[in-house]
Amino acid sequence: MTTVIIPTVGIGSRMNPFTTDLNKALLPYKNKPILAHIIDQFPIDSRFIIPIGHLSQQIVDFCELAYADRDIEFVKIEDWTSSQSGTGTTLKQCANLISGPFWYVPCDTYFNQTFTELHEDCYFVHQLIDDEESRLYTMFDIDADSKIKDISFKQQTNHEWYAFTGLMHIENHATFFDNLHSSNSNEFIAAITLGSKVRYLPTWLDFGNPEAYKDALANSQQFDFSKKNEITYICNDRVVKWWLDKETAEKKFKKTGVMHFNRVIWPDNCEYQNNWFAYDYFPGKTLYDHNDPNIFPGLLDWLDKWLWQENPNIETLFKVDCMNFYMTKTLNRVKLFKEKYPSLPKIRMVDGFPIDEADIERINWSALINNPRPGLFHGDLQFDNIIISDNKEIKLIDWRPDFGENECFGDIYYDLAKLSGGFIINYAMVKQGKIGLKIDGESVSLDIPHIPNMSVYQNELYTYMQGKKYNINKIKLLVPIIFLNMAPLHTAPFDQALWYLGLKLLHEALLQPE
Repeated sequence: MTTVIIPTVGIGSRMNPFTTDLNKALLPYKNKPILAHIIDQFPIDSRFIIPIGHLSQQIVDFCELAYADRDIEFVKIEDWTSSQSGTGTTLKQCANLISGPFWYVPCDTYFNQTFTELHEDCYFVHQLIDDEESRLYTMFDIDADSKIKDISFKQQTNHEWYAFTGLMHIENHATFFDNLHSSNSNEFIAAITLGSKVRYLPTWLDFGNPEAYKDALANSQQFDFSKKNEITYICNDRVVKWWLDKETAEKKFKKTGVMHFNRVIWPDNCEYQNNWFAYDYFPGKTLYDHNDPNIFPGLLDWLDKWLWQENPNIETLFKVDCMNFYMTKTLNRVKLFKEKYPSLPKIRMVDGFPIDEADIERINWSALINNPRPGLFHGDLQFDNIIISDNKEIKLIDWRPDFGENECFGDIYYDLAKLSGGFIINYAMVKQGKIGLKIDGESVSLDIPHIPNMSVYQNELYTYMQGKKYNINKIKLLVPIIFLNMAPLHTAPFDQALWYLGLKLLHEALLQPE
């Protein structure tokens, strides 16, 4: 059996602000945390030993939700904040669990390659581009037989030396730990034997280096669609989500319980622990990927049957939730956007249509608050959150945890508006970076992708709403309000595009008779 030690003990102060609230082993890259990338490089029957210290519960919760099928043992490291802390100290406290060869992988070491079976001590290295960076690493001087002939610990060396990536395979475990204990050092470098073998690790990325991490992120995604204080991972056939706000995970889980009688709409095996929520990955395509208007009427019927179940008995109390969710939240988000961009130019035209920021003050909040349709709802019902399998089974993902203060019910109008807004902005294409904005004096030109056959989808939605006696003008008002709410939560240029599109559609909506 392969044994792998992955220490997650340290604070990772070099990686601030990325690690202010998150253990560095959980920093996301290509939809997975670094820890998951490491685990997935080893056989599924491997034994993992994970030393923990800083934000230790995050590591435990993630592993229990994402890798419950793996053999993982956690080791709480004593005095991990003291002057005696270090890689050597951590390994000494794991020594009693090691009875044979093992791998050691720092939790900030990314690599994307597998290895043939090793039967000797081996240390994996990479050549640095800048000699100045050698001060950050343990450096090896290597002879012609790819063996270590000298070691330098965090001192500048020349380009002929190689950086030790931290990844190592220890075959002679007894000798290694004897050396470690006799060295009386808090770093394991003292246990490395000169003459040991090295191998080159070409796919290495050092995610303990903030610049390297930022570069890797930029190269791995076309547009940053992430939200602050929220991360989504997909690993080991599970979707695992983390929020800084601990209540969010619990609320999302509770919502699946409220709708226990129609769990057909949710993915299987929903679980939560503290700030984490997870469920089984549902294989299928988003409604964007399907791109078939012919299936949309059937989807609306499915939503009507399984999701949009009205509860008119709460309408009077529900108006308070509408007040908080529509008016109070929107005005706070508008304030956030203006604080984010205090010096935006005065814009009077968007795509040739007049806008007026003062329209926000003209919104008839009473029309939204006094005539809701309270019931079970999703809360972010755009095409990316509707998954359809090859056999036409439907699941909904990424639902809102609440509506105002209401954790059970929401305004079905809001779901309808989210669908309509997803016609106007194709979020799947935005995530590919296909969005543009140009400011010329007092005019803005937007290049925002919409879905193909947008008018067909919109007409089908309006036909459904008319049959159910919904007020179509109400969702025409809610769509721009949704865009204005989203604006401060995203990065440029998407945030400004949302803002100006919201103002444009708001001006049009206010011209409609109520």
